[in-house]
Amino acid sequence: MMRVFLKNKFNILILFLFAVIAFAGVLHHEIWRDEGQVWLVVRDLNLYGVFDHVRNEGHPLLWYLLVMPFAKLKLPVLSMQLLSLVFMTAAAGVFLWFSPFSKVSKVCVIFSAGFLYWLTIISRSYSLIPLFLFLIAVFYSRQKEHPYWYCVFNILLSNTHMLMFGFCSAIALLFGYENIIKNPENRKKYTAPFIITLVCLAVTALYVLTRPEENVSAAVAPLSTINFADIWSSVSGFFVNIYAESTLNAIIGGICILAAVVWLFVRDKKLGFVFCFSSFYQFYIYVCVWKSSPEKAVLVLLTLVFCLWCVLICRTFTTKEKVFVNLLVVLIFGLTLRLGYQLYNNDILYKYSGSKEAAVFIKNNIEKDAVIISNITLTTAGLLAYLPDRQFYVTVFNDYYTYGYKKFSMKKERNFDGRKIYYIYSAMAKPDKNKEILFVSASDTLIPTEVFYIARDK
Repeated sequence: MMRVFLKNKFNILILFLFAVIAFAGVLHHEIWRDEGQVWLVVRDLNLYGVFDHVRNEGHPLLWYLLVMPFAKLKLPVLSMQLLSLVFMTAAAGVFLWFSPFSKVSKVCVIFSAGFLYWLTIISRSYSLIPLFLFLIAVFYSRQKEHPYWYCVFNILLSNTHMLMFGFCSAIALLFGYENIIKNPENRKKYTAPFIITLVCLAVTALYVLTRPEENVSAAVAPLSTINFADIWSSVSGFFVNIYAESTLNAIIGGICILAAVVWLFVRDKKLGFVFCFSSFYQFYIYVCVWKSSPEKAVLVLLTLVFCLWCVLICRTFTTKEKVFVNLLVVLIFGLTLRLGYQLYNNDILYKYSGSKEAAVFIKNNIEKDAVIISNITLTTAGLLAYLPDRQFYVTVFNDYYTYGYKKFSMKKERNFDGRKIYYIYSAMAKPDKNKEILFVSASDTLIPTEVFYIARDK
């Protein structure tokens, strides 16, 4: 046992530090609406309802299905946050033990702003991506011996987020080219996993895109409407999300990313194609569907790490070339370390959302049979995730609700039978002068729209 520890003491130490720091961050993080939305969907719908509803959200099902057992067992929403931590800690372990990068590179990647904060502390489906991506990298050089495992991890990755669909498709096509077209003598061994992968990718795409009238992922802007300003906004937004407002870091990081892509293409054109296809697909999404955000932008960097990892494993390089690649990785990720510290520190010192604080006030001060009226549905998803026994009444729909995208049947105004009435507002729609404010969550909340007001009629 001691020999194992001494041989891997660096990996064990870094993984332990990551887990402890991330755990402390998770305990201090108040979930906001995008995190709470998933919890409410799986908590308040049955299995069929989840399958039917998630298409409206524009996401695959995997994250919802993983979170669902914790919600159905009536565990606190913290269990979802810890699930993200478990997946990201596992991803860090795979990266530390199996990636070919230097120790400094590994530290810079694992403690970067994207890896430590955006994908770990913020509990969303993005937290699944690094583990499956890194496992595909582990099996990339062993895909001939373990084709099914290689394809299974690709299928799992494709069901984490639609942003990874381009990458997964490129990897699947490369698998078919390398093992079926290029080497027809082994065709029988690889045809089945290849076909299974394509079918699963097709099923995932059909599931996500089969409700275009309601589905944000299917609401694609026509290419004819895209102009240079849209493209520039997407590209510049990527660097802002990665390097915040440090122009110098963005310039240095951009040069390093470009150098890494050029090196990648020179050393392995196939993996260069995988990275470029995946990146163009993601930027197409940023321009036509969703705007880029920090957790989305970091996925581009992780796919670059994947490609560099696979090239370094599969080919032999001089020490100088290895140093060059590791230097690029250190700069690309290391330049975000300070930002990661700031984000983490702010989340410890301040409220990320007023959701938990407002939920505590409601639990302690508002009668269980009282009516709480909300005029904005989506912003209070995080708050409701902390209130398993409550619903808010929505005047727009004349009905009670717990999650923001629920479809309602219009009903007549309900009779509240003399029950006490309270009102919940977010900073997006503050109470008017006719209301007596009973509670306001912290004004220095990191997401300004998630400052909550609780009021009643004067």
